[in-house]
Amino acid sequence: MDLALALLAKYFSDIASWNIPAGGFYIWLELRDGISTRKLFDLALQEGILINPGSIYDKNDHVHLRLSYSYASLADLEKGMIRLSELIKGLIG
Repeated sequence: MDLALALLAKYFSDIASWNIPAGGFYIWLELRDGISTRKLFDLALQEGILINPGSIYDKNDHVHLRLSYSYASLADLEKGMIRLSELIKGLIG
């Protein structure tokens, strides 16, 4: 979790907000700038990154992502989160 939070602070602070979880295996992100989580899901999947858009859990939620940080190696987590931030920034501008 510590690595995921550090990566979020470094690469996502200008594109998303989140709360520090008290425990568990995932962090909920709220994306800024009206990013299409469906489009992001498709782009990320093409890159081998699996994300869970909020709409999986609530059909009306199109602004949240659930990032699971406990199932990937630290190297894969870092690589995936950096690339995900790039994909999001590409959708913004």
